[in-house]
Amino acid sequence: MRNRGLTLIEVIVAAGALAIVLGIFTTLLVGSMRQTSVVGGRAQANQLGLFLGRQIIEADERAVPDEGESLTWGYGQLANATSGFPSLTSEQQFANLALYRASVTNQGAPSWASSSWQISQYRIEICWRSPEGEQCVNQSIIGPSPARVGAGINSGIN
Repeated sequence: MRNRGLTLIEVIVAAGALAIVLGIFTTLLVGSMRQTSVVGGRAQANQLGLFLGRQIIEADERAVPDEGESLTWGYGQLANATSGFPSLTSEQQFANLALYRASVTNQGAPSWASSSWQISQYRIEICWRSPEGEQCVNQSIIGPSPARVGAGINSGIN
């Protein structure tokens, strides 16, 4: 009786099928990891935008530019002790802040606001480096005008 085994052709076909399945699996895995990175970066950028929005509402002069002007923090400058917000790393538990840059632009008083109101509309842009290149999120907030910065308008509010 002859011992039956696999022929060379059957082994090659089986190895080829296995290679195709592993290639598809690897492609799906890498795509999923890339998407997770993008979603994580977007979530982190939104959190940074909320942080800057809170600084604007609190009339922090580091985050409130003059009307028509912008403040910009490049990559690695958000947590800088002199030009950024050193409290970011200790208070907010943010990921690697060196991967983010931000800008706040004062767009002036909203069209619907009374001239006696001392408010401005601010555009916050947070950008980060992702596997697909730089991506950005934009937010908009109404806050005190630069004339009200340091006036203690929010004292006693938590």
